[in-house]
Amino acid sequence: MNLRSGTLAPRALAWAAASVGPGTRLIRSKPLLGGITGPVLALDLVDGESRLHRLVLKLYNPDPGEPFSPKREAHILELLRTSALTVPRVVAIDNAGVECEMPALLMTRLPGKPRIWPRRIEPWINDLAASAARIHATPVSPDSLPEYRLYYAKPTAPPAWSKRPAMWKEAIDAYHEPPLEDTKTFIHRDFHAGNVLWRAGALSGIVDWLHGCWGPPQQDLAHCRFNLWLNQGAAAADAVVTAYRRFVPDGPRYHPYWDLDEALGNNEPANPWGDAHRYESFIAAAVSRL
Repeated sequence: MNLRSGTLAPRALAWAAASVGPGTRLIRSKPLLGGITGPVLALDLVDGESRLHRLVLKLYNPDPGEPFSPKREAHILELLRTSALTVPRVVAIDNAGVECEMPALLMTRLPGKPRIWPRRIEPWINDLAASAARIHATPVSPDSLPEYRLYYAKPTAPPAWSKRPAMWKEAIDAYHEPPLEDTKTFIHRDFHAGNVLWRAGALSGIVDWLHGCWGPPQQDLAHCRFNLWLNQGAAAADAVVTAYRRFVPDGPRYHPYWDLDEALGNNEPANPWGDAHRYESFIAAAVSRL
């Protein structure tokens, strides 16, 4: 399936319209930022009674490791439907891609947009920390969730591209030790500023729940820290942990192990994501804090 001029193949758009109801017509479609797992479009549709529906059509590239992606994300959204979190609501699922050529999830569109480069960083960091704390406090039964798992096997040797093998060996050795805390909660699993929405300077929702699971809350902080480190630098990455402690004063202490978990178990060291120097500096900083 190809994206052309902000639209998808007619079959996918026709499916979205039919899912809303008879007589529904598409009046606008626009690609949204992100879409690592597949194309994501904002759709405006008008139904047979002239009511406007603002929706998101999310498609998933076929992945043997995630054969039921739409169903999995829809399941998380349904679990959160009556929670205090503001999340999209499921409209329709094409789990096998029979109707849309790719597996698809149609859901409501929340107001607001991600803010990656804020004008004022302190309140922005505070909002991120507050969002993480709300997620972790959400009462979801662990029996209804998949368990947290790594995306990659733990590395056993420094990557060939690095000129700091001794630092890498120390990091890898520490990472192969068990974590100091085994506290688990409901976690987003892909928590960063790109999945948090703001409108008129206020939080308006959290999106992209494909990997929601039962796991260590520190992992959400680590993923957020990693993204902040790459984009805004070390001070911002440290600030989100400090802010989080204000919302969860009795929670487990953040340990540099979780930075290693994010950098080494959820990213591929042989092919570092983004800036290799900053990626390596994130690992080195964790080692220095062990």
